[in-house]
Parts: sequence; C-alpha cells; structure tokens
Amino acid sequence: MRVRFLVAVAVLAAVALIGTRMADLDAQGAEALTGVVSSEAEGSMEGVLVTARREGANHTVTVVSDAQGKYSFPRTHLEPGAYTLTTRASGYELASGGKTSVTSSSAASLNLTLTKASDPLAGASSLEIVNSMPGTLDQKDRLVYTALSCAYCHTFKRTVRSKHSPEQWPNVIRRMQSYYPDGTATSDDGRAGVTPEHTYGGSFGDPTPARREREVANPGQAPWGRYRGNELGEYLATVNLSDGRTKLPFEMEYLPRPKGKETRVIITQWDQPRRNTMTHDGIFDNVNKVFWYGDEAHQMVGKLDPKTHTFSEYTMPPVGRESLEGTRDIVVDKDGNPWFPTRIDGGAAVVSKFDVKTEKLTMVDGVNGQFVSIGGDGHVWTGMNVFRRANLGTMKMDRQWEWTKSPNVPNQGRVACYQISVDSKGNPWCTGYFGDVIIGVDKDSGEAKFWPVPTSASMPRRNTIDSQDRIWFAEYTGDKVGVFDTKTQQFREWALPYKYTTPYVASAPDAQGRVYAASNMTERVARVDTNTGEVVQYLIPTDFDSKKISIDRTTDRPVIWMANTRNARIIRIEPLDY
Repeated sequence: MRVRFLVAVAVLAAVALIGTRMADLDAQGAEALTGVVSSEAEGSMEGVLVTARREGANHTVTVVSDAQGKYSFPRTHLEPGAYTLTTRASGYELASGGKTSVTSSSAASLNLTLTKASDPLAGASSLEIVNSMPGTLDQKDRLVYTALSCAYCHTFKRTVRSKHSPEQWPNVIRRMQSYYPDGTATSDDGRAGVTPEHTYGGSFGDPTPARREREVANPGQAPWGRYRGNELGEYLATVNLSDGRTKLPFEMEYLPRPKGKETRVIITQWDQPRRNTMTHDGIFDNVNKVFWYGDEAHQMVGKLDPKTHTFSEYTMPPVGRESLEGTRDIVVDKDGNPWFPTRIDGGAAVVSKFDVKTEKLTMVDGVNGQFVSIGGDGHVWTGMNVFRRANLGTMKMDRQWEWTKSPNVPNQGRVACYQISVDSKGNPWCTGYFGDVIIGVDKDSGEAKFWPVPTSASMPRRNTIDSQDRIWFAEYTGDKVGVFDTKTQQFREWALPYKYTTPYVASAPDAQGRVYAASNMTERVARVDTNTGEVVQYLIPTDFDSKKISIDRTTDRPVIWMANTRNARIIRIEPLDY
C-alpha cells in the first residue's frame, strides 16, 4: 500500500509539474502586442529589433521580427499601459507607428513601416563602420586589434563623425588615452559617461613619456604593434568629416540582419538609477535571484530585483578627492553575499564582503586587485600579476604568489595576467592577455606553469571557470572562443563569424553546452554550441559593451545576464529555442 501511495504521489507531482510548465508555455505564447514590420524597399522584413517601453517604466523589452516580418510580445513581458515602440535595423528608421496601448483583455496590433534612414550610421555597429571604411587590412588591424581601441569607450560613429585633421588627431589621441577607460565610456543615447578626472595611459597613439617608458620596457603588448599618433591620425582623417566634408567619404555596407534562431529571443534592459553609472562587472545571484553590480566611477554597489523591477544601491566608504573611486569585479558566495574590490585612498582596490543580511561591509586587509574569484575550497582570491588569498575565518590574507618571478615565464617575461579564476581544489588560474598563454599556479608549492593558446597573437581576455575545472575564455584579437581543460591540459577553439568581432568575455556553458561571448564591435552576444559548433548571434537593441556574463541556473531554460557598460543598463537575454 505504501509503495502504491508513493507511486500515486509521484504521478500526481509529475502531472502537476507538466501542467505548470504547460501553463508557463501558454502564458509565454499569449500575445500582448503583435504586428508586421515592412518597408517599401524590402516588403516584410525579418530581423528587425522592436523595442517597447511602457510609460513610466524603468525598462524596455525587445523582440525580433521573423521571416514573415511578424513581431510578437508575450503577455508575460508587457504589463497593461501606454507604450512607445522603437526599432533597430541598420540603415533604416521608423517612418510610421510607434505608439500603442496594451490591455489585459486582448492583444494589441500595430504594424510598423520603416524607411531608408537619412543617416547612414543609423543602427550601425562599429564593425559595420570599420568594414565599410577604406584602408588596408594592416591599417584596420592596427586600429581595432589593440588593448583599448576606440570601441572600448564609445562606438566608431564618433570617430567617423569627427572633424579632426591629421594635425589635430595626435592631440585628440593623447587626450583619449589619458582617460580612465573603465570609468569614462559613453553611449550615443546620452546615458553613462563620466567627466574624466583621472589619467590612465591608453594603448595606441603617441604615448605620454611615462607610458612610453613602460612600453620600451615591455614592448609588444599589443600583438599588432602600436601606431604612433601622427600615423594613426593621418589614417583617421581620411575616414571622417574633416577637410570640409559634409558626408562620410565611404558607402556603408551592413551585416546581415538576424534571421532564423537569431530572431527567437527576448531581451530586457533595465535603466540603472543613475545615468552615469559605469558598471564594468555584474553577476546574477542564483541564491537570491537578483543581479549585483559595481561601479568603476563611484563608491557603490547595487542590485536589481527583476521580479519587481526595483534597484537597491549601497554606498561604500568614501575616498579622498585625489583618489580614483569605484568598485570592481564582483562574485557571490554560497550564501548570496557579494564580494568585490573596493577602492581606498591611494588607488588600491581591497577585496570586500557585503553581508546581505546586515548590510555591513568588511574589508580584507592586504588583499587587493582588480579581479576576484571564489574557489572550490571556499577561499576568496584576487589579483593579476600577484595572487592573494583571503582566509575567511580571520578575514586576512594567508597566501600570496608573485607568479611573474617564476623562472619559466615565456616570451622573455612579457606576459600579463588578465583575470584570476580558481578551480575546485583551490588552485588559481588566469588568462595571459599579453603572451597568449593560460597560467596555472599550484596553491601549495607556488609553482607556475604556462600553456600556449593554439591561436597565436589572440589576446585571451576574460575567462570563466566551470564546475569541471574548464577555463572558458574570449580570444580578443583571435575572434574566437576557447576552452582549456585544466585536468587534461587540452584546448579547443571555436571561430566567431566575423573578423574584428573582438570578443571580450566568454561565459561557462549553459545546461545545453552553449557558451556566450560579448562583442562591443558587433554589438551582439554570440551563442556558441560547443557540441555542434553552431553560432547564433543576438543583436542588442542599443549601444552595447559588456565585460562579464553570468547565467541564471535556477530556471529550466538558459537566461543570460550582464551589465551594459556602454549605457548604464542591466541586460537579460532569454533565448526561446531551448
């Protein structure tokens, strides 16, 4: 009888679960707003991004038109109210439509008509601009494949719309490279952007004397070399509006719009409370189901509750006026507490814990650096060229390794660690951004080992380590996504569709084995199926740049989260073809 009872309970539970999921699917499929996108030039248009913003809301929802030109917003994502619709399709602008109301009783319908844009840069990505610009392959390689290219802080629209002459460009480049790049990025829609108050030293152009000395001591940090300001200026003056030009000196060539699976997505963007927030890093908290983020230009951390669309922000201890402000990389421990480096006077960033229950901040003395990671042993690590470990019992540093002093550092010692990750045994790893290697350090002996990435001159940038101790990374100048299995010491790589994609970061795989990589050149997030090699790219509806990707692991389908550094927004991507 007990067995029969248990079987009956199991069957009822399964039926209930199936019923719940079917109800979710029905709700997802119920249309709140639909229509067809068309133009005189093309008729029905596939791959047009349609974005809806409810009056008074702090977020937008975006869908993509299908092969018949139809777009559809599910009722789960649009509340009743008055909406304004906008579109993104390179070379096109919205000619008619744009205002409608959504009710709770029936689906609203609104057809949208696009026309060829008067501005050829309308909706264009930086990659489309660079592809369209005249110039040799070498000139474009040297412009794009640098540690901090134009697109690191803004789109190439600003570059080609400028009126700087060959003589003026070197001074402009010097000024640009003096800004702190992670705290001065800006968008074309007026969000983000901080008045630069601190100098940094950039990666191309004619460097300042101090920067030049460092480059002489450490040559070749950008694999394609660096332009001096006058040479770069001469080239940029041929592609902008200098010399009295009133229109671009080249015709735009656009990438194909999204199609097929690339149209099967819902993208939500929330406006962060302060328009000048400079979020370099954010992470989805799978414990509390909120998104935590930092600010590279202000002493604060914040979180978004996506269910209520509400933000909470917390002020960190202030620093002096002469010190750089900001909170940096961020991770979440098993209890849902965020850890992040907080800047203190003098510019150091000290790893800190924010207790979500008490809202109290605790700093770990002596443990500083840009990037932070929590290993399988529960310890918190930070660092780049020096790895430091925090003892969570004493909240003090208990281990430190300066791996750059290892006798076997390759490339004559010209290797720089970009981001630290820690495996299940507590061993630190990082991607060798300059040097094209993966670096591993034995936590007990401190011995460092180096594994060359298969693609040379690929600048492996930010990485993510998964539960199988595999390091997933973006190859910035290789236009690839790679993985290094720390157990088998084997690499695999997947090429992305376009040259100059310059992916910045790669995620760990989702439940289907798909990895996500962000590109500020394409303004797309690429989904790479590591089983089949298929690449699906999701176009973001606004200017886009993201430095870190995380996945909501609490759902039965992939939900991708990141901060949009370019315009002070939080992004959620929901692929529908799961």
